[in-house]
Amino acid sequence: MTQSSETIEFHATSGVFIRSDHLITPDDLERVFTLYLPFIGSTSYALYHLLVNELPYTANQLHRQDHNFLIDSLNISLPNFVKFRRRLEAAGLIKTFYEHDAVGEVYGYRLMMPLMADRFFQEPLLAGLLYKFVGEERYLTLQMRYDVQGQKELLGKDISARFLQVFQNQSDESVPTTPLAYQEAKVTAEATDFSFNDMAEMVHGTTKDEIEKHHNFLVAMHLNYGVDEVTLANIISQSVSLDKHEISEKDVQRLLRAQVARPQSVMVPATNQVTDEKNRMPEIKNSEAKALIEIANTTSAQDFLAYVKTTLKNGLVLKNERDLVDYLVAQSVLPMAVINILVHYVLIGLQNDSLKGALVTTIADSWTQNRVDSPEKALVQIQQHQQANLSRQEKRFSRSKKVEKTAPKFLQQQAKTVAPESSANMGTDAAAAALAKLKNIKTRN
Repeated sequence: MTQSSETIEFHATSGVFIRSDHLITPDDLERVFTLYLPFIGSTSYALYHLLVNELPYTANQLHRQDHNFLIDSLNISLPNFVKFRRRLEAAGLIKTFYEHDAVGEVYGYRLMMPLMADRFFQEPLLAGLLYKFVGEERYLTLQMRYDVQGQKELLGKDISARFLQVFQNQSDESVPTTPLAYQEAKVTAEATDFSFNDMAEMVHGTTKDEIEKHHNFLVAMHLNYGVDEVTLANIISQSVSLDKHEISEKDVQRLLRAQVARPQSVMVPATNQVTDEKNRMPEIKNSEAKALIEIANTTSAQDFLAYVKTTLKNGLVLKNERDLVDYLVAQSVLPMAVINILVHYVLIGLQNDSLKGALVTTIADSWTQNRVDSPEKALVQIQQHQQANLSRQEKRFSRSKKVEKTAPKFLQQQAKTVAPESSANMGTDAAAAALAKLKNIKTRN
């Protein structure tokens, strides 16, 4: 877990305290299940549901517990617990507090109520993730589910009774005033290397209040496309309507995609030969590794994807590939440079024509569990994976040779009847075919 600049090592024996400002009802859990689960995952939803069930309802139930009961109840490991908890934090469903008291480490989990459906679909970060995971048809179905039910419009005059017509002179002034403050699950998107205020100062044609309305959306665009304050301000200025001076989010996305689609001027060092003429990724030499790491560290994910697809593979960047990279960035688990190495490995190292969602997410999940937080560690993971595959292939090849040595007698007698020269040629051809097959297997893996 990370708090500001310090890293806290998580222990299962740490204490647990749970709090909620309001009663979380089955309707709230239903919204989490329907709207949040597609992108936080089933285990994250189970963790949220478990924390809701463990809320103490009376003062007598307040007692210190540790994390073992949470981990055992969900049957997950410590690293996975932290990963699933971070997803809930990123979605705004819980807030985590850490301290070290007289007994030891303790974590406080403040459960937040999920957004109401109308607020959820107005939040660009959450609604965008839901759209990517469920698709347009399901997304529109969910919108209709939380829209007006029954008759669209009721005609006639409103003849409903007013409050004072029914409850006149029945109020009690001695009721204590205990106002409830609604705490909703707001999502915050902040970037440490991006100044939103400086960017807002450079936007022309609209007001600061209008820019602030799109705060989360604009920060998300910076994270997804890697544009700086000047570039983003210029694009926002182009999307402002002339009559109402409002920002069009669709125009901002369209202009950003158009900019990324243009040929990227990625500075490639002269010694950078990331791939050879056969588009294979053998064991990387030190100079090539340094060049690849330099590009991965200094290039945004969308620009790096465009560079690999258009320059190295002479292809086109597909929409589902951009969405997949956006998803990896939105998860905030793997650093940008590691995502770039992953993209390069899948497209160049494994010789895939395009990014496959299942393959990319599987590798990303594996790297997350192995705490790959730098491009250097990512290259080590790739090398170890290749060595493991090579070892398995050599074992299979050696087993196949043993089977040939113990061939049945009738095959051995049949082989003796073959002329010596023919037998030698057949042996050479068989060996060459076996080596070629082994090469192909190594190349695919």
